[in-house]
Amino acid sequence: MQFCDSYPDIIRRFDRFWRGADTDRPVLYITAPRDEPDTSVRPPELARPEDRILPEKMVAAARYRLARTAYVADGYPHVFVNFGPGILHGCIGGDTDFTHMDTTWFPQFLSDLSEFERLRFEPGGRWWMAIGRATNALLEELGDELVVSFTDIGGAADIIASAVGTERLLFDAVERPELVKRAVDHCHGLWMQAYEENCKWFVGRQDVTTPWWPLLSRGRTYMTQCDFNSMISPKVFSDLFADELGSIYKALDNGAFHLDGIGTEVHVPALVAQKGLHCVQWVPEPGTSALRHAKMLREIQEAGVSITFTMKPDEVEAACREFDHRRLMLNVECQSEAQARELAENTLRWCE
Repeated sequence: MQFCDSYPDIIRRFDRFWRGADTDRPVLYITAPRDEPDTSVRPPELARPEDRILPEKMVAAARYRLARTAYVADGYPHVFVNFGPGILHGCIGGDTDFTHMDTTWFPQFLSDLSEFERLRFEPGGRWWMAIGRATNALLEELGDELVVSFTDIGGAADIIASAVGTERLLFDAVERPELVKRAVDHCHGLWMQAYEENCKWFVGRQDVTTPWWPLLSRGRTYMTQCDFNSMISPKVFSDLFADELGSIYKALDNGAFHLDGIGTEVHVPALVAQKGLHCVQWVPEPGTSALRHAKMLREIQEAGVSITFTMKPDEVEAACREFDHRRLMLNVECQSEAQARELAENTLRWCE
C-alpha cells in the first residue's frame, strides 16, 4: 500500500484495538472534504441505477471520492464492493433488483423453508462473477491507492428470510424450529464457501482484509449480521442463530458484528458469549446518538469486546470520557481538514 505514509501505524493501532491493548487514544477514522479537491475527476455517469455495479462505474466512483476526501488520524481510503446487503441471495438462485439507486432488493423465491436445503452456491454464477469483476477491477486499478472490502455476503437469518419471506420465517421459528436450524446450518455452509471465494481475490494483492465498515485486520475479518434479530426474542436468537455466528468467528482472526437499531440490544449477552467476537458495530435509532446507549456499550467492552460507531465531531470528547478508549473506534466526518486535524489533536488530551 503506497497511499499513506502513516498506513503501518494505522494497522498497528487496529492491532491494539482488536486486542484491547494499551493505547493513547481510540482508533479515529476521520474524513473531511479536501481543501483543494481535484476537480478534474468527474463522478461516474449512470444511464440506469443498475449501472452502479459495473466495474468501471465502481472504479470511477472510488476515484471521485479519493479526489475529494481528506483522511486524518487513522482514516484511510476504503471502498465497499456494494452489491447490496446479503447478495448471497442472488448467488444461490434468488432474483436481484438493482433498479433503485440507493437500495438493492432481494425478492422471495422459495415457497417453503423445506426447499432451502436444496440451494447451492455457484462461484461461476452471474452475480458472483459480477462481484469478482468489480473487486478485481478495483484491486488492479486502485490497489495502491485504497483498501478494497469484501462484498456484503449477508447473514444466515437474513438470507433465509429474503428467500422464504420474513413473515414465514418468523412463524417457522416458533412452529418448526428444527427446520429453521437445518436451514441455518445449510446456509452457513453456503456462506463459508462464498467467504472463502471472496478471500481468494485478495491473496497476494492486499495485506489486510476489511468489511464494508472501515475496520482493518491483518488476518481474516468480516462484519457479520442478523438484522432479523430485531423481530425475535433472545431465546429464539440464542436457540437458532447465535451459534452459527460463533461458527463463523472460529474461522476468522477478528470477528465483528453489526448490531442495528431498536430492539436488538436484548441480544448483546448472547453475542458477547460467542468466542472469537472481537468487535460490535452499533447503529442507534436514526437521528439519535450512540451516547444514549452508553450503558450497553460499556457492558460490551467489559465483556472483552471492542465497540465502534459513528460520532459527530462535537460528541467525540464525551465518547472518549465515557468509554475505554483501548476498545473504541470512532467513525467521524468533519466539515473541513482544519476541524479534522484539531479533533485528532484534542482527542489525545481528552484521553490523558
